[in-house]
Amino acid sequence: SIGFFAVFVGFCFFQLYYITNNLSIAMNTMIRSMCKAGGIAGKLCRLPKPSVSAKLPAALRHSVATIPQVRSMSNDSALMSALNNEILHEEGAVSYDSAPSGQPSDFTRSVKGATIILKKQFNDETIRVELDLNNNSELAPAEDDPEETPPQYLPSFKIEVSKPQGKLVFNCNYHMTTEEQNLDQFVISEVAFVAPGEDDHMAFTTDFGNLDYVLIEEFENYLTRRGLGAEFSSTLFEMSAEFEHHNYVHFLKNVRDFVN
Repeated sequence: SIGFFAVFVGFCFFQLYYITNNLSIAMNTMIRSMCKAGGIAGKLCRLPKPSVSAKLPAALRHSVATIPQVRSMSNDSALMSALNNEILHEEGAVSYDSAPSGQPSDFTRSVKGATIILKKQFNDETIRVELDLNNNSELAPAEDDPEETPPQYLPSFKIEVSKPQGKLVFNCNYHMTTEEQNLDQFVISEVAFVAPGEDDHMAFTTDFGNLDYVLIEEFENYLTRRGLGAEFSSTLFEMSAEFEHHNYVHFLKNVRDFVN
């Protein structure tokens, strides 16, 4: 009986498929005949197929088309707002709104981008100090500091003492912590002698801290006699901090004008 039932079900499915297929063929034939006959039926047959976008509601089509643009505008507006807030905050942190004016005495100053160059003559020597803000390192905050203090940056710079016989080059920086800040004495990290016509990067450079302590002391006295002592050290640090802040505000304004 089960086998007979299975055969019966298969026969029914075959008949259903046969009827549906014939009905589809008949409908297609009738539509083609109506299209050939013309009149209203022909006009209906020639109606254009709706596009995919036309199937969407008008509001939905508009929102889909403008979502990337709106998101982009929203992000740019948020960036502009953040830039303006940062500019107001930084300009309110200090009382000046112009290029830094302070500099060590007896030096002439020139600025090239983010680099300050100080120069002066000492007898037959030319003393040149070059400080690049992009070589600054951030001072790590104290671990037990209860307040969020603004970041402080330690400048690195080099001192060149030039004569016709060549030049001495001192690479310097400030080593300090938030607990112990001594601006009156920068630290010499390396010293080199550059022969006339020799490239600075090709000259032999020695670690200043590995020199004999008497030689270290005499080199420091050598620089102090040329006006590169405690007063110069503290003035240079303050000038660097002021110059860094001025350039940061200038950077923010340039970015704001670019984004706007």
